[in-house]
Amino acid sequence: MIEKFNSNQMLAGVAGVLALGIFFQAMGLPSFGSKEAALECQGAVQSQQAISEDNIAKLILLKNGDSKDAVRKALKEPYCILPKLSIRSGTQTEREAYRVASDALERSTSQTFIVVSYEGNQYLGYKFWIR
Repeated sequence: MIEKFNSNQMLAGVAGVLALGIFFQAMGLPSFGSKEAALECQGAVQSQQAISEDNIAKLILLKNGDSKDAVRKALKEPYCILPKLSIRSGTQTEREAYRVASDALERSTSQTFIVVSYEGNQYLGYKFWIR
């Protein structure tokens, strides 16, 4: 049986995921971009658009294969759309960048993004990207 999480447990989980993402990025592990790379947005950039810890908590609960609409319901509109990639033969991977809103991150010189990937209308997963 699945137990429900209270808000403190959910926020602790989100904070843990954010901390791990920042740690792995700082260690130089593979990501969607290097520290020197620029975020290559296509089309309009929604500079005021940012996601909160609550939005990230909703994203974590989504399963691979869920619809793009389910992700958009959890995260709202993306900061920007990234160029498509061809990861597997015959399919295009779409990517959207979501800027993470955080007081501590806003005061730093870097910005943290979550890059969400899709194949067609199916959610594949997310990765952290720091610039």
